Amino acid sequence: MRKKLTLGLIALSLVLMAIIGTVAYFTIGFSSEDNIAKAADFDVEAVNKEGKVIGNAEFDLDEDLVPGMEKKEVYAFAVNKNNTTVPVEYQVNLGLSGDLFPDNGQSPINLEFERLKDGVWEQVELENTFHPEQDSEQFRVMVDWPHGENDIAYQGKTGSIHLEVVATQVDEEEAEEEGPPYITGEVAFKATPNGSTRVTEGKELNFYTKDDGYKFIELAVGDGDGEFEKKVGNITVHEYEAGGITWFQVYTDHEYYASESQMWRVRDSYLDFSEEGKVIFPKLNGPHLTIESDALYNWFTK
Repeated sequence: MRKKLTLGLIALSLVLMAIIGTVAYFTIGFSSEDNIAKAADFDVEAVNKEGKVIGNAEFDLDEDLVPGMEKKEVYAFAVNKNNTTVPVEYQVNLGLSGDLFPDNGQSPINLEFERLKDGVWEQVELENTFHPEQDSEQFRVMVDWPHGENDIAYQGKTGSIHLEVVATQVDEEEAEEEGPPYITGEVAFKATPNGSTRVTEGKELNFYTKDDGYKFIELAVGDGDGEFEKKVGNITVHEYEAGGITWFQVYTDHEYYASESQMWRVRDSYLDFSEEGKVIFPKLNGPHLTIESDALYNWFTK
């Protein structure tokens, strides 16, 4: 997905002073500067557990950081979309510095950033982007210090954590069709210039590339009592090459002119993608097979 315009920045700066035998503090900072969008369109804020907008605040862990401590929540907050109507995504960045967090990554302190999803806390992979699924997304910072051989080496060490949550406007995401099988929109088949055009919709569609590299499409219409089910039936489309030309040949269960005994085929160069979301197999003088399916259209064109 292409990022369209960065409209705001939610910066949560947490500075951890972790000193064995002293009280550890986090300093919280919040800003949403240079927001060039209207408040009615882009209005994202961070709030603490009490629902108050985060300004600058300081709190302690209520206990020292010590080796062998159990994992505990040290801070929790929420990011609210409020009146935001544009599509947004969030990104979490975490920067560690100081003697408590050496560059070799061998710090004894474990920090995790978690997001509440469907009632379960899940760890967030830092620096990955994700899309808010609710108007208010809940987060928390977890910390623990498992016993290690070098615990004494970190006595009196300090370190800093910079946690940043960035809210960015993005392009509207196109909904992906679930499948396979995919469910079609309208399907129309006209076998001959003077024949009827049979129409149906909402049928199961499968397609894939065979081991020989050629495309294969199958449309299952089911056992309904409609004209399409009775006069056309299930459809398969086979891609193959003959005489130096690539063809798509259509077979149906009930249409005589598109059967094992009658060849109904279209050159690949004739395929029509002029209508977005529709794949058209046209023959001269009007016969055609048209399948409305974003998934099939994208398979051919992207």
